[in-house]
Amino acid sequence: MLTRREALIGAMSASVLMQNKESFAKAAQPTTPVSFEVPADACDCHTHIHGDSLEFPFFAGRVYTPEVALPEEMAALHRALRIKRVVIVTPSVYGTDNSATLYGMKARGADARGVAVIDDKTSDADLDAMGKAGVRAPRSVQSRSRYWR
Repeated sequence: MLTRREALIGAMSASVLMQNKESFAKAAQPTTPVSFEVPADACDCHTHIHGDSLEFPFFAGRVYTPEVALPEEMAALHRALRIKRVVIVTPSVYGTDNSATLYGMKARGADARGVAVIDDKTSDADLDAMGKAGVRAPRSVQSRSRYWR
């Protein structure tokens, strides 16, 4: 059996080997039924939306290229897992472009909240608009803590 130390060293080694190479990930799909009581209002507290790359272009400096993971796929997974609420987080592949996250939140409706990536170029108007759309926290290059209280 692997120790935590061996697993960590293996993961770090793989990370070094994969630098400057693109890796591909598959969108999670429901495959087995839940066999336990899921609490009411259960929440997936960290998920990503990867839209069509023509509509939601990836950041040129990304270290991986994900496959498309649409809101419909997320909803199917959550139905299978009996999860009602979701927090959609802007993944690093989009840099500070939060449009795919906002798209996913809009598709999910009132049960979705978001975490946006911001930097010093993010305007107050953009922050206000994201707050009205349901973004509640920054995943930031530079903290803007006065928002999303």
